[in-house]
Amino acid sequence: MSYSNDKPLNIVAVSGGLNSPSKTESLIQTILDELAQAIEINVKFVKLSEIGHLLGGAIYRSQLPKQVQDDLAAIEAADALIVGTPVYRASFTGLFKHLFDFVEQTALVDVPVLLAASGGSDRHALVLEHQLRPLFSFFQAQTLPIGVYATDRDFTPEYTVKSEALNDRILLAVARALPILQWAPAKGLREQKVKAKSEKANQDLSINKQVEQDSILPSVEVPDLDVAEARLHHKKTIAV
Repeated sequence: MSYSNDKPLNIVAVSGGLNSPSKTESLIQTILDELAQAIEINVKFVKLSEIGHLLGGAIYRSQLPKQVQDDLAAIEAADALIVGTPVYRASFTGLFKHLFDFVEQTALVDVPVLLAASGGSDRHALVLEHQLRPLFSFFQAQTLPIGVYATDRDFTPEYTVKSEALNDRILLAVARALPILQWAPAKGLREQKVKAKSEKANQDLSINKQVEQDSILPSVEVPDLDVAEARLHHKKTIAV
């Protein structure tokens, strides 16, 4: 099966910010704007400021309203994610984590994820490496090499990015992401591939249910692992 490289990428952005407007939402939007100048993208923006109150005390995904279930399905079907959170008590927000507790844990294998965060000072900059990167490593997603961290002084009182250094960092993060994003061969096709996973998760996924899985999960991206392995480990032909 061949895959066209001229299809727009389906990007899902997720903001863990609980207020709107917010510095985190502004940071993510600035990254999206920069990315849109380089490649064609379709964007869905999932904001905890809009759906956080709907997560409530849900333990089962089936307890969530359809709007949140649809947002989770969009996250699972994304060609790439841009995720960001404000730093609360040296970590991501609780509702941000609660949302990803409901993501089907095999759906994000090999999915590129650009990490972002905002905090009151530079002291929280390592949240990208110590909190966000391990979370998406659990999903066996492909966290992109450059993340973006911003502090309060990088924004205007209207929550727009004013820092030249931050804009340079965003440009660098997008530039380093582009070769990986442009390679993604499943553009627009992951939705069908993970649809069954999302539907099953809506029925029986619970945040306190232990799930048995292989240590290395199969990817729903293409080419699949068998194709890659065949290229890396050439089978020797034996002359008869």
